[in-house]
Amino acid sequence: MFKIILKIFPSLFFWGSFTFVVLQVPYPESLTQANAMQIFPFFLSLYLALVFTLNIFLKNILFSSSVCLGLVLLLILKALNSLNIITGALVIIATGLLASYFRKTKRKGLNPIKSDLTKLSKIPKLTKLQ
Repeated sequence: MFKIILKIFPSLFFWGSFTFVVLQVPYPESLTQANAMQIFPFFLSLYLALVFTLNIFLKNILFSSSVCLGLVLLLILKALNSLNIITGALVIIATGLLASYFRKTKRKGLNPIKSDLTKLSKIPKLTKLQ
């Protein structure tokens, strides 16, 4: 019960901070006219809220942060009217590669170092010819 509360609390906190930023920070007419004090709180609180929310379900903070980084990049490109098929595909490919690097590998058996290069469980050893 305590572990669940520890995972949900950061998510709720950052969603609350994102809501506060949306309601209290004055918004510009366009993203290109915004200054850093308007852009950073919005995207940082959105990024952290998404990371901790995805971390509840995926249970891997690095994988969650890489997926959320791709989502925020797509949102930024859309806001700048620069999102097209090529830039979207490049962001998705880069996010997929980054996320696959941080994905947990499932270990088979007791020895995680052993690789399954052959299907045979025992490789016959060379014997002396007579």
